Amino acid sequence: MRLISRPRFARLVAWIVFATGFALVCAPSAAQTATSGGRATERPTPPHTAYSSHCGRWDFGAQVGYTMEYGLNWHEVSHIQMLIAQPQLGYIVRDFAHSPVRSLEIIDEGILGGAVHPRSSYLLGDACILRLSGKEYGRWVPFVDAGAGVQRTPLSKYVPEVNGYTQFTPQGGIGLEYFLRPQRAIVFEWRTVHMSNADLVPPNMGFNSSMLTVGFRWWKKPN
Repeated sequence: MRLISRPRFARLVAWIVFATGFALVCAPSAAQTATSGGRATERPTPPHTAYSSHCGRWDFGAQVGYTMEYGLNWHEVSHIQMLIAQPQLGYIVRDFAHSPVRSLEIIDEGILGGAVHPRSSYLLGDACILRLSGKEYGRWVPFVDAGAGVQRTPLSKYVPEVNGYTQFTPQGGIGLEYFLRPQRAIVFEWRTVHMSNADLVPPNMGFNSSMLTVGFRWWKKPN
């Protein structure tokens, strides 16, 4: 029995990402409330906190990470390990003043690196990530990520789990930002990542891996 069905997993992640983004973007603003006359007025926004708030819409980041194949499925036999670097460009779509969710963000994330076991092979690609950030706890801010990417790698020459040079990577995870000072944070994250070729080249078994990353993010100050 396979641990996961690749087409179903990819469709499930896509629907979750779409539904979450649609619901949050289209939901009525929590900053509005009805007055006694029935007319909606803007409620005052609470003062900004010292670290994670008072940021502009754009942010930049970079992180490095390590991934390791789970090896839970019958065909996951290669113990694939990778080292990667990920430059990031983010855009905060919406802030939420009165919600457990602080913001919704779209992140374009490059992928540079490659496998280091069982054989060396490069990895190049890009991913689109939706990030929901929570409330600030002192200098810490938790977040949840979900998204997918596409990659180019010759890894199929050395392992039976993947076929073809083009691979797709639905993924999701959780993390923490630690603010050194306003608009500057160290980021720690864990993700689960699936890699397969979406049946472009049979037999397309694919594999699942655990990814740990650490990085730095810089938020542009608001105008």
